[in-house]
Amino acid sequence: MQLLHLGVNFYFTHCICVQINRLFREGFEMAEKINRPPELTKTHPHLKGFMDFLTHLNSESERGQVLISASMVDNLLLEILKSFLLDSKSASKLISGFNAPLGTFSSRIEAAHALGLISDTEHQDASIIRKIRNEFAHSIAISFSDERIKQITPKLHFKAEDYEDVVVDARGQFSSAATCLILNLTNRPHYVG
Repeated sequence: MQLLHLGVNFYFTHCICVQINRLFREGFEMAEKINRPPELTKTHPHLKGFMDFLTHLNSESERGQVLISASMVDNLLLEILKSFLLDSKSASKLISGFNAPLGTFSSRIEAAHALGLISDTEHQDASIIRKIRNEFAHSIAISFSDERIKQITPKLHFKAEDYEDVVVDARGQFSSAATCLILNLTNRPHYVG
């Protein structure tokens, strides 16, 4: 079963990602420029987590941005897998508990891709976000100006691109790609369940 052709909703997500990338290219703070009517989460309750994520993203340090972005992707993959699997004790054992086969970020990325729940591009960006998360989680002195990170972020597919005389740095590439991936995955549990 392939859920990669989500029609109008995928198109909507793509349009939002284009707008987010435009905001990054123009150097605006995303949280200040996205118009969020108060009733949006009432009419679209599935966006509450995404909107909360956006609120926190720009107030975080570099390490904080990486960790909360990776955590959000990991949690969304967990919800996607839970929605896809049967509501059973055996499915629960696969996802949580000691030595659960789908208990890690890496295994969730691979399983979601193998089951056709995420696209090749989403798989690649999630894997890169996981690698960057590991760098920030296991190194005391690291930042987006570190050469290891600057070599990884250009490989992100959903990143904001340089525009005219605006150069999107590694932090902007990461933040824009993570935000677009998270938006892509936000509704996915509802489609697979």
